[in-house]
Amino acid sequence: MSLQRPLTHRNFHPFSLPSLAFPPNALCFALCLLCLTFCCLKFRLLGFRLLGLRCSRLVWMLLGRQAWRSPVSALPPFGSLPRRSPNAPLDPEIKVGIIQRFGANAKDKIEVKANAGDQLTVKMVHEAKTETLQTDKLTFDIQPKPLPQPQLSEQLVLSTHRSFESAEDSANQWRARGIEVELAQPDTWEVWAKRDVYSIPVVRRMLLNNLKAEGYGLPYMKSTVLQSVPQAGVVVNFYRYNRDEVEISGGAKTLLVNGAPYPGKLRLQRNAYGSYTLVNKVQVEDYLRGVVPHEIGPSAPMAAVEAQTILARTYALRNLRRFTVDNYEMCATTQCQVYFGWKDPVPTADQRSPTPEASCSLTTTN
Repeated sequence: MSLQRPLTHRNFHPFSLPSLAFPPNALCFALCLLCLTFCCLKFRLLGFRLLGLRCSRLVWMLLGRQAWRSPVSALPPFGSLPRRSPNAPLDPEIKVGIIQRFGANAKDKIEVKANAGDQLTVKMVHEAKTETLQTDKLTFDIQPKPLPQPQLSEQLVLSTHRSFESAEDSANQWRARGIEVELAQPDTWEVWAKRDVYSIPVVRRMLLNNLKAEGYGLPYMKSTVLQSVPQAGVVVNFYRYNRDEVEISGGAKTLLVNGAPYPGKLRLQRNAYGSYTLVNKVQVEDYLRGVVPHEIGPSAPMAAVEAQTILARTYALRNLRRFTVDNYEMCATTQCQVYFGWKDPVPTADQRSPTPEASCSLTTTN
């Protein structure tokens, strides 16, 4: 009888990677691995340090920490390699948090404009009803909203981490102990006792006390008494609407956010920390146009740009679970991949793309 371990970054092996579909042939796999290692060294020698690091990360993913310790019999048969679902879109839409903590500062503002000759369509949800407006520009601002009585905001933090990967590994260990958890990033990465499971204060404290009695020293309670909360406002034609959910679309390919063009649609929504997040709903290929130049630099040769495109696409599709707690998928900072929309376009990056069909990253089986 064999036991199946959960698939994590600590125990997957080269033949079970969900997002990389290699030919079912050991020789082909070895050649691919050798080529990646060569590219890693070559890019570093040429001065493309970031691309070299990305290649190193991919090689490390392929090898896996447990691969060398796993018995050959534990490897799945070659014919069982995961493949992209035939119904999976080649260019899926992803949700990128481009402004993650809007409202943390009372002076925060966001200006959204349509391109010349275009109009914004603004949909706002209020009391279960949707209002629709047309305008050429709008502004989001923040005002404090006093609460009728003080409100307790509380999270049971089980552990803190510098990276998502280590936080996810810790979360899997807590789940193995029977504790429901979720990952959050108020500042550093944190593993929280799941809020809708441990929603009652006395239950959270019982869990914390039990963990302390068992010798766990890391968990702690993070409590804040709120007198007011940030309230987002949408200013359209000199009239302000207090709204928590706002969707914006336009007829043109891009919308201007504080002067920078972003493809796709926008959505302002509440996050898990009491503030708001501005989310860009964008097709993956449009997203890559804004990622690749900032990850590799504007002077990289075309071959390096194409390699970076494959790595960036693979990384994005493999990490869509990062911000589940906040109802979006990726961030726009170095915690994920740097993304500034289509600001300062780079011609080589616009010509980059090996097609999604040719990319080894499009397997979506989990």
